[in-house]
Amino acid sequence: MKKTITIVTLFVSGFLAGTLLSGQAKAQEGPSSLLWKIEGKGLKKPSYLYGTIHLICPDDFFVSDATTKALDNVEQVVLELDMDDPQMAMKMQQLSLNEGMKNISAEMSEEDAQVINDFLKANYGVDLTQLGVVKPFALLSMVLLKSINCDQPASYETTLVQEASKRELEVLGLETVEFQMGLFDDIPREEQISWLVETISEREETLDEFNRMVKAYKSQDLKALFDVILQNDQFADYADPLLYQRNENWISKIGELVKDKPTFIGVGAGHLASDKGVVALLRKEGYKVSPVL
Repeated sequence: MKKTITIVTLFVSGFLAGTLLSGQAKAQEGPSSLLWKIEGKGLKKPSYLYGTIHLICPDDFFVSDATTKALDNVEQVVLELDMDDPQMAMKMQQLSLNEGMKNISAEMSEEDAQVINDFLKANYGVDLTQLGVVKPFALLSMVLLKSINCDQPASYETTLVQEASKRELEVLGLETVEFQMGLFDDIPREEQISWLVETISEREETLDEFNRMVKAYKSQDLKALFDVILQNDQFADYADPLLYQRNENWISKIGELVKDKPTFIGVGAGHLASDKGVVALLRKEGYKVSPVL
């Protein structure tokens, strides 16, 4: 199994998600948590870093009391994307379509097209005749939504936006929709199609990986979560642009945000772990980053 569930579960907020890890990074030992306090380096008040998972069933969804308390003590919420942008859904839809509305079915074998068509017809009532104008990675997210054990997954991002609204907090994004969606345009289309076919054909393995990931997340065990992801044997070539470079890019932005006002930062949990993760990088910059247990 090539671990497609890893990418979609931990990357792009809400609609597309994932993370890629290769053997270049090492899991870190020590206390683990989904919630981390950021202090030091002249900060007058602490900020908080929180690891989310973008695909999870309602029965597994939880928010700790410590997380709620942290939200009560900040002045803004920052996610990977500005999730309360009223234009975001429209932008995602537009960027999910192939250039010129080209249908991808012409780029795959008849066998692969049949596998995809059978799945789409059974689960969405339409096939590639209609949905072939959608980029393969967007189709993959649709497949995964039908491959887990619930019809309506819960969303940490949506919940955090709602909590911010209750507290009248501004919601900001570390990245733009255009940037995130553009990352996948650099991955060969034929490879994305192979992920799509594989995920449909190996549903039991996909579900098993998803369940192991959720178990590690519910245990707030970043090392265990990292270990699941580290088994990825397909996407090492994309680890730098999809994970490590993004982590690096976020550090200066986070520094400006927490200097301005106490901030709650929510990103995919896979971005926190390892010696190339956000926790380690913030510590390298001189911040005190400690788990809230």
